[in-house]
Amino acid sequence: MWGAIGIALNVGLARFTYGVMLPSIRRDLSLEYLGSGNLNAVHLAGYLVGTLVAPRINAGTGPATLAKWAHFLVAAAALVCAVAPASPVAGPLVLGVGRFATGLGAGAGIVAILVIVFGAVAPERRPQASAAVWAGMGVAIVASGLLVPFLLGPAIGWRCAFVFSALLALAVAIGFPPRQAPVPAALPEADDASEFAARRVWTAEWICLLGAYLLFGVAYVAYATFAGARLAAMNAGHAVVAVTWIGFGVASVFGAGLAAMVIGSPRLKQHALFVALATAAAGALVAAADSAGAAIAGALLVGLGLAATPSIITANARDRCTAGQYPRAFSYATAALGIGQLVGPVAGGALADRFGTIAIPLLAAGAYAVAALLATADARVARRVKLAAAARSPAG
Repeated sequence: MWGAIGIALNVGLARFTYGVMLPSIRRDLSLEYLGSGNLNAVHLAGYLVGTLVAPRINAGTGPATLAKWAHFLVAAAALVCAVAPASPVAGPLVLGVGRFATGLGAGAGIVAILVIVFGAVAPERRPQASAAVWAGMGVAIVASGLLVPFLLGPAIGWRCAFVFSALLALAVAIGFPPRQAPVPAALPEADDASEFAARRVWTAEWICLLGAYLLFGVAYVAYATFAGARLAAMNAGHAVVAVTWIGFGVASVFGAGLAAMVIGSPRLKQHALFVALATAAAGALVAAADSAGAAIAGALLVGLGLAATPSIITANARDRCTAGQYPRAFSYATAALGIGQLVGPVAGGALADRFGTIAIPLLAAGAYAVAALLATADARVARRVKLAAAARSPAG
């Protein structure tokens, strides 16, 4: 449960609640779309740095200590966000500093959480554990939808959301991992022969998988950052906004559950990533239509692929390396995602300022579609690698 709460905080509240609050933040800080996207990109830049430094810190402290101090940083930084002044100059500056620091802590915290979770469960139960943890993101999105009138109301709404995030981060820092969890103090170190070198990410075994993850980052962050702004541009009422976000979150939880069942089957697993990304591509395309019904239907389809995709990619990454290699391999995978997440909100904001908010779901649909093609290529490579490994084995 604590792992799911950590994902709900570090991904759900940090990224998706920001999308709900964006219209009120733009109003209070006098932001254009590009400036709004830059504030999310700054957060995701911190997240990228956090994931890259996490394995090195983990090697010295262990994942439990890393998780603790990462979430103390998230708590302090969220409070900085909450006190950003209502000024077009100082406000974005303070909020940007806070958003970068929350991203830094969140990136390191997620690496630590997933390492602990996977270390505490048997290999055959990891798909279900991954899905359960990533479902926390959907729960946070549902909560954001239920609080739409408050988050879009007076200026105090979005500030209180950051205060709540700080309190939740403190709870995670103090309570995670649970004392009874069979978590080692530190992960086993990989020897020189099995160390996961950076050059491996450019091999056929990894490049398509990481490319798909990068484009997923572009697509989902562009969509999620500006989904609320798109609804505001359509003059959608609070009820429509709430239903859209609640549906988005419920579909995300449902998608995570489906992913858990699918990736447990070797036959279905090879197609799971393509299906998740293609479903999201269809949803983003539907969301480009100028109607409340299209916005809700699009959110449902995008939501189905939202938590499912990281769950599937996490499982694939774990299957392609040893336990000692996993922190570094996961760090590279998350770095690919992080690069895409940097591009998504900046490109989306620039396009929205130039062409209107309709450009954002179209951008997301295109990125999702190319990612789905890369997922198909990755499945073919994975089959060839598996067959080659079987041929080299003594039994073969």
